[in-house]
Order: sequence, then structure tokens, then C-alpha cells
Amino acid sequence: MKKEKKNSSTGKKILKWSFSIILVLLITLSMIPFLFKDKIVTLVSNTINNNINAKVTFKEADLSLFRNFPFASLRVNDVTVINKAPFLGDTLFNAKKINFTLKLTSLFNSVEEPLEINSVSMANGAINILFNKESIGNFDIAKKSNVIPESSESSLSLSINEYALENIDFVFFDETSQLKLAVDSIYHSGKGSFSNDILDLDTKTTAKISFEMENVNYLKNVDVKLDAVLGIDLKNATYTFKENKGYINQLPLEFNGFIQLIEENQLYDMTFKTPTSTFKNLLA
Repeated sequence: MKKEKKNSSTGKKILKWSFSIILVLLITLSMIPFLFKDKIVTLVSNTINNNINAKVTFKEADLSLFRNFPFASLRVNDVTVINKAPFLGDTLFNAKKINFTLKLTSLFNSVEEPLEINSVSMANGAINILFNKESIGNFDIAKKSNVIPESSESSLSLSINEYALENIDFVFFDETSQLKLAVDSIYHSGKGSFSNDILDLDTKTTAKISFEMENVNYLKNVDVKLDAVLGIDLKNATYTFKENKGYINQLPLEFNGFIQLIEENQLYDMTFKTPTSTFKNLLA
């Protein structure tokens, strides 16, 4: 009887200490976001201000260790990018929320060391690209410098493995040609290691496209869908379409080839085909 009571007492002590240790760990993990939140917000703000010539605002930043465990999750809410001259006051970009996942170990880096971003996602936002009559684009907001830095001073390291856009609207307008392209309700995701110079990016996209020129409407809320593998060569700025399957409304479409950015121009070599189609699908 005494032996049974002793074993029972020992088991209760082990259970008690195990529960206490788990509770302490949970409390510690819950406290870490409060300890590192200001540091990360400062790093993000410094990176933006040091590299972008625009007014960037956001309401709040929320750091969590549980949302995307084992990665730390940083959520930035109500982000807005407002242009300066010559597009003073125009909204280039806005998003209800942007979510980053970070390696936990990078939280303990010094302010001078970069944060390693594993994934990025944004939801409920809009991107507005505008060319004025002088052919100047409002997206050219990177600060220009004639000084070539000896080493990178960025506070963020883009070791991205996946990204996602959820319910994003995109508008492109050229004042000279009066060309307007609108892509609404974009749901897009991509997976691939951007830490490599050459990678295959596996993408999935759905959206609605509208197109008009000189107030003549050619497309109006046309459904598009595309699942494609995009071969990316970052050194040579070459983007190759590999396995892909797309639809414009009900019309199936496949395309192959590549796009290469060369100096101030682009080099295209693209082919399109419809693998199977009927007059009904073509008409749609």
C-alpha cells in the first residue's frame, strides 16, 4: 500500500512539474511578441524610409508566435503608399493587411542584422499604376543614389518561399494613349525559393479583366484563370513560361516562350494555342 501511494505521489509531482513547465513556456511565448514588436516595427519603418520616396502609413503591427508556428508572424494593418510629386496625393498602393512570416531566430538579431522573411501575403487592397503625358510612371518611387554601397544595409532579407494575393485590384492607365487595363478580384499564389538566382515559380491565379482604349471598351469583367510554372533567371532577368493551363471565360489557352528585360527594353518570344475548343467556347 505504501509503495502504491509513493508511486502515485511521484506521478502527481511529475505531472505537476510538467504542467508548470508547459505553462511557463506558453507565457514566455506570449510575452515575446510584446518584447520584439517595437523593434520589428522600427526595422520595417527604417527600411521603407531609407529606400522609398513616398509617404507610407500603417495603423498598427501585430506580432504573433502562434499564428504560423514554427514561424513568427508579423501582420501590418491598413497599409497605404501615397505618391509625392509629380503624382502628389495619388494612392499607389493600399492593403487592409499584409502578413509576413519570419524565422524565430531572426527575432534575436541586432538592429543592424536583417530579418529573414519566409513568406508574404496581402489581402483586400489595390495597386494603381499611372503613366502621365511625359511618360513618367508613378511606381518609380525607389530613392536614387549615385553612391554604390560596399555592403547591403537593408533591415529585411527576402528569403521568400511563398507569397499570396487575396482580393487585390490592379489598374494600369496611360494618359498618352488613353489605355486602361483593370484586373479585379485577383487571387494569386506562388511558391518558389527566391533566395536562388534560378528558380521555378509554381503559380495559381484567378481574376476578372477589363480593357479599354480611348473610351472604347473591348473587355468587361472577363473571367481568367491560369495555373503556370514560371522559370525565373534573376541574373539574366529572363522569365520563361513552362507548364501552364489557362482559361479566358471558357476558352482554354496555353502559351509558351519567354520575356527578357534588357537595359531599357524588353525581348519577347511567345506562342499561344488553344488545345481543345469549340465555337461555343470561342464565342464566350
